[in-house]
Parts: sequence; structure tokens; C-alpha cells
Amino acid sequence: MLKISILHLITSAKNASPFDVNMAYDAGFDKIMPYTNVTLDEVLALTQDAMFSRSPSGVKREALFFGGRDIHVALEMQKASALSMFTPFEMSTMTDPSGAFTTAAAMIAKIDAQLNLHNHTLASQTIAIFGASGTVGTTAALIAAAQGANVQLVAHKDVAQMQTYADTLFEQYGFKLQVVDGTNDAAKTQVLNSATVAICAAVAGVRVLESVHFMQSSSLKMIADVNAVSPSGAECVEVMSDGGLIAGTQIAAIGALMIGQLKYKTQQKLLQHMLASESPVHLDFNNAFEVSRDILSVHSVSISA
Repeated sequence: MLKISILHLITSAKNASPFDVNMAYDAGFDKIMPYTNVTLDEVLALTQDAMFSRSPSGVKREALFFGGRDIHVALEMQKASALSMFTPFEMSTMTDPSGAFTTAAAMIAKIDAQLNLHNHTLASQTIAIFGASGTVGTTAALIAAAQGANVQLVAHKDVAQMQTYADTLFEQYGFKLQVVDGTNDAAKTQVLNSATVAICAAVAGVRVLESVHFMQSSSLKMIADVNAVSPSGAECVEVMSDGGLIAGTQIAAIGALMIGQLKYKTQQKLLQHMLASESPVHLDFNNAFEVSRDILSVHSVSISA
């Protein structure tokens, strides 16, 4: 008899995300159990309790999902959990704190697909990220850097503070990220006069870029904005923008709801992969980007066929 499937949703936050709970049920998990306010030193015991309470066949029907508000803590939790497992008591794990991994992955995949239409690659781009110290902005920076892009973290308030953050990211992930000044209108305009792609990943409801900042740019190819709350993060980028040009420019726009649609599909595919896999998988933002890109590739082929 096939055992029920269980997803253990572990978060350092006060509450588990209803979004993640709904996604897990829709992906096919029979039961979802949330654990909140979890600290890193508690992950080992939680993992072992999940492991040893079932036979090896039952363990295959379990998975652990790490959420929360801090991407670095979530990744450390996932690492600690995976290291505590051993054959045959191994479960799949996934990290997606605040949905940042699947959102950033979907955004970079949409950018990549748009670039490919014009025979460009991510590796040849200078990508300026506004809201770079947030969960989505940081994840987008790491994904883009892994693809070979020159990534610029745009400092909104303090350049030195952003540089300290960039140094920390280098120590943790090994990517050298450039810090640029975006503390005033003139500085933003200067950034966008050399960047080829701009990403708006600041907090919801905050306009980061006005049209005056980019309308005269001769380098900028694209603006992507993950802010679905009015006003948009970038003027002229509507939530349903999907690669159309901003009026009076050669700049393509990608809006929040188009990114969100792909994010939803990506998270569902990752959850389903854990549920279906015969051997344990450990999924993070790199896997999320691969899935997002594959989804777009299949969709493109189906349209052209």
C-alpha cells in the first residue's frame, strides 16, 4: 500500500506561507505540516524525526521545504538537513524563502528568453538591479552572475553599506558583484546609460525608476519589474507587459504578472519533482532557473510548431 505523501514546511518566520501550503497541495502532496520560528540548530532533530519515523519506502514519500524571510538562513537550513541524512533514510529538500527563488528564477528566465529572440545571451549583459539587497534582488543577482552576466547592485541609500553586502555575498557564494551608486536621480540615469538590462525588485508599491531615468538610454534593452502593487516599480512597465517595447524607445518591458505566471508554474514543477523522484533531490535557485527556462523553451516550441 502506497504511503501518504508528507511535506514538512520549515520556516524561521512566525507564520508559514499560505501560498506555499496551497502550492504544495496543488502539486499533489497529501499532507503539509508547518513548523514555524525554527532556528538553524533545530533542523537536525526535525530532520531525524522525519527520517526515523518511517520505513525507507515511506521516507521516499516525504520532503522538506525551507521557507522564511532570509534566503541565507533557508539555504543553511537546507544544507544542515541534507548533511544529516544517510542511505536509505534520505528525503528530498527544496528552498524557496518568501517565494524569492522561484520569482527571481522566473524573472531571469523571461529576460533570457527575450534576449534570445534577438540572438543575445545573459553572459553578454550588464544587469543593474534596483532593490538588490532584498530577497528577490539578491537571488536574481546570484542567478544572473552564475550565467556569466556582469551584475551591478544599485545602492539606494548607502554605497558603502551595499559594498559590505556585496562582499558578504562574495564570501558566501563566490560571485564578484559590482556596486554602483543609485542614491539620486542623476546617479540612476548614469547607471542606466551603461546597463543593458534593469531589474526592479524593491518593496511593493514603491516606484524606483521614472521614465526620465531611462528614456534617453542608448544601451538599455530591457526593464523587468516584479512589483505588482501600484505604482509599478518602473514607470511605463505594466504588470502584463511581456516583451513589448516601451513607447518611444527600443526598451522591452516585462511586468510582474507575467513573471508571476511563470513563477507559479516553476514552483509547482519543483514540488512535483520532489514528489515523483525515486532518489532524493535538493532544489534551490539554480534548479528553479533551469525549470523556468525549460518551461519557456517548451512553450516556445509548442507555439512555433
